[in-house]
Amino acid sequence: MYQRRHPRSAAAAAKAYRFRRLAGAFDPAPLLAEIDALPDDAWIDSQWKWHLGTRFCVVRGGPEGSAPGERLTGGGGIDAPVLDALPRVRALLDTAFPVPAALGWIGASPPGARICVHVDNTAHWDEHHRVHLPLRTQPEARLCVAGRWLHLTPGRFWALNNSLPHAAANDGPLRLHLMVDLPDVPAVRAWIAEGEDVEGGADARLWADVTRDPFEAVTPKHLAEPGLLGRLLRQ
Repeated sequence: MYQRRHPRSAAAAAKAYRFRRLAGAFDPAPLLAEIDALPDDAWIDSQWKWHLGTRFCVVRGGPEGSAPGERLTGGGGIDAPVLDALPRVRALLDTAFPVPAALGWIGASPPGARICVHVDNTAHWDEHHRVHLPLRTQPEARLCVAGRWLHLTPGRFWALNNSLPHAAANDGPLRLHLMVDLPDVPAVRAWIAEGEDVEGGADARLWADVTRDPFEAVTPKHLAEPGLLGRLLRQ
């Protein structure tokens, strides 16, 4: 992986799964009705080298920082102003899980997108469980954890081990996932423990795509964005 080493948090959550399908279901349609109505400036181009070419909308996170996207690195449970336009998303963040989500964002992967292999490497990410809520997707959109690929079906909750090397590929139309981080508390651990592990499968072609140097995706647009190249080099 093209990534700086990261000392794991002493309070890191135990994540004994790759992909785990969790109990419960939700209807993506009313959430998508809100999300599709968002203005373009609600979305931010990815600030992480592994995710170049994708966009995201932070709905809950930490405080604003000096660079775009810093609310994603520390959690904090602070609602972003955009949540005022997303009442159904806010209700889901507060009520769909054993405890309210500490962090939430919507990730948009366009056709042909690749997210290169990496490990989420902050203390917050170590200490929380990552849950994906697929909203708009199709079988050509897949995620990878530790070399195994899986399409996450919409309308279900999926725990994904972001402390293992993971990646994504989208060979279909625009893919939208809502992603949340949940604290490693007994109620969350019990919910995840009751889920069903899904193994996924190998795909040598996609693996070759996502193990390349992510700087191959850097464009003149990225180089022109103030401060972005320095942030990418430090990751």
